[in-house]
Order: sequence, then structure tokens, then C-alpha cells
Amino acid sequence: MLDWKRYGSYLAAAVAAASLGSCGTTTPTQLCPSGTTGTPPNCTPIPPACTTTVVESGSGPAVAHTLYFFDFSVPDSGRLDVTLDWTNPASRVGIYLVPANTCELDAFNARNCNFLVRSEPSSVKPRKISVSNFSAGNYRWLIGTFSDTDESVSYQFVLSKGSCAALTVTPPSASAEGTRALPALTRARAH
Repeated sequence: MLDWKRYGSYLAAAVAAASLGSCGTTTPTQLCPSGTTGTPPNCTPIPPACTTTVVESGSGPAVAHTLYFFDFSVPDSGRLDVTLDWTNPASRVGIYLVPANTCELDAFNARNCNFLVRSEPSSVKPRKISVSNFSAGNYRWLIGTFSDTDESVSYQFVLSKGSCAALTVTPPSASAEGTRALPALTRARAH
């Protein structure tokens, strides 16, 4: 049988020495810097959470051969996702984005505007366009109805930031119609 009084003090001293001896002699567990994950040296950035903000949306009737426009603001930089839809798949509808207060009807018909997004009519419906690295600022959207019949359209501009999944997109094009000429639009209306 052990004499606890005699050996207890030795045991306490050994435990204390072991704990003091370990201070500074072993490497503490290293952590990755804030905003990363993994184990050093393989720390990888944690992608920022996805945030989306609808910066402009609407719907309504669209008269044939008319250019609709409206000025709006994009509050921050990020990816701008544009969606345009209309009723009749055979209708020819285009969507465009220019700096605010620019691109009057005559300049539009001549295609002399500073187009930031230019998606001429095509057979793709609904039209989805993503523009990465889009800057904050003031812009004007334009929707042109090139068909001979009236339409009903809906549109949405969404600012996406962080790790948001990309839209399945139709790349914006200067001439989605190919060699087929578009008629001049006859009137412009503010939305």
C-alpha cells in the first residue's frame, strides 16, 4: 500500500513540473487567419455570402414599334443580372442599358448610343443577361418592341454580390438577328 502523505507531495510536484515544462516547449495549434478556412499553410478564403438586391423591376403593356426607357440607380458594384420576358415567343423585343439621360429615339435607331448592354431581338425567351464587375451609378434601361403587334413585357435588374450562382445567360450581342434588319422604332415613352 502506498503512503499518500509521503508520495502525494512528489506526485503534485511532478504534475506541476510537467505542466510548467510544457509552456513554450510545444507548438500551439495554429489557426488560419480570419476569413479563411483549413489548416496552415493550406488556408483558403471563405467566399462572402450571396446577397441580391432588386434595383429595378416592372411589367406592363408594350405598344408595337415603341422604345420604352427609364432612368434608375445601381447602388453598389457587383454582377448585374437582367431578365426580360414577354408574351408571344414570335415577338421581337430587345433590351439595352446606357448611361442615364442618354440615347434618344433618333440616336437609338441609328445605334449611336453608348450601349453598356445591347441585346437585340432573338428567339431566346426569356432573355437573361449577366454583366460581371458592373459599377455603381445611374443608368437608363431601354426596351424596344420591334414587332407589328402589341406585347406585354416584364423585366428585372438584380445586383448580385458574393457567392451567388450565375444565371444561365444569353450573351448580350450587337446583332442577335444576324442579317435581318430591325425596323426603326417610331416613338419613345418614359416608363
